[in-house]
Amino acid sequence: MYVRYTSHNDATLSYMEDALRRFLTFKDSVLLWPAGKKPKPKANALKKELVKKRKVDEELNAATWTPSELCRERNAWWNYISHEIDVSKELDANFNFLKIHLTTRWVEQICRN
Repeated sequence: MYVRYTSHNDATLSYMEDALRRFLTFKDSVLLWPAGKKPKPKANALKKELVKKRKVDEELNAATWTPSELCRERNAWWNYISHEIDVSKELDANFNFLKIHLTTRWVEQICRN
């Protein structure tokens, strides 16, 4: 938004640099939303695989678990599955935005003109 100003001074240039610094610092926090085309199918496949493993584990141990243990185990599995899916998406996510590097040069270019 600062780049659209028709004129700049030292204050607006420092605001622009500060906004860019904050964006680059915290951009990883928004990588999952939206995950994008590449991470989603991989995360869905991982979820299917983990759900199958959970069902096998539950079938093997269901006879020995009490109802409260069964509930606790299901919750633990779903927490584990959710965590693994988030990690998978995070590892595969990116902005796929080639021009991010150019934003680091805006202040320099404005000062030259």
